[in-house]
Amino acid sequence: MCNRNAETGLAAFLLGAVTGIALGVLFAPAKGETTRRKLKRWASETYEEQKDMVLEHAGELKQKMKDHAQDARQKLAEHAEIAREKFAEGKEKVMKEFNRRKDEIVAKFKKEEE
Repeated sequence: MCNRNAETGLAAFLLGAVTGIALGVLFAPAKGETTRRKLKRWASETYEEQKDMVLEHAGELKQKMKDHAQDARQKLAEHAEIAREKFAEGKEKVMKEFNRRKDEIVAKFKKEEE
């Protein structure tokens, strides 16, 4: 919980810093052309930095997703094997009961024929 508050506080601080820088540049006593050039350069640099960070995190996220998918496949395979074993046990019980009752019925009919 504390970590989330720290992250939120850091995000708010960074947003405030970026807003302050942008407003400072916009209201600075410089020519419009100079200001636009500075803003364009800053935006381009920030874009590249953020793009690299996003790509890095995307790679990490992709790897985590692969790991989770592999874990899920493994767990699913384990559960499927357990289900197959349970099904086989149930089938065996049903067949034993079926054969027992069949033998009872056959014995009853033989007894009635005698």
